[in-house]
Amino acid sequence: MKSKSVRNVKKSSKNTPYKPKSKSQVYVTPDRVWEKIKEFWGYDKEEFFDPCPVNPTFNGLMIPWKELNYVNPPYAVKELELFVEKAYAAAAINGKISIMLLPSKTDQQWFHDLIKWGCEIRWLRGRLKFKNAEHSSPDPIFLVKIDPKRGLHSLRDE
Repeated sequence: MKSKSVRNVKKSSKNTPYKPKSKSQVYVTPDRVWEKIKEFWGYDKEEFFDPCPVNPTFNGLMIPWKELNYVNPPYAVKELELFVEKAYAAAAINGKISIMLLPSKTDQQWFHDLIKWGCEIRWLRGRLKFKNAEHSSPDPIFLVKIDPKRGLHSLRDE
């Protein structure tokens, strides 16, 4: 009796999930997200300022934001954290509202800050497929509204 050949599969010594390397940090927001923003908060796409446009001519971290902002930041850890901090500062100091599209990284400090600040989080069902991506996002994605009218709590309130 002949045995079936078995492919050699190299097992990783690390217990980490597979995540394909991204070729880009720019992800074009799908229409489904805009529909959810309209459903959750009543805003239309045209009402927003975008400090992270697809082909930026400015650094969104270095300019003042408008009254209502939609932020789909680069998902590199440090940049993402800086955009979350900028959105908080825009709300707490300048009274600006920001809605952010973020990956579910519940182990990151910025995620815990969003909870601590009392921000409104809305989870999106299923894996989101960005307009310019070949595959769906490896992470669940959520929307968060950072709104000064919601009574943001200071980081010092620990």
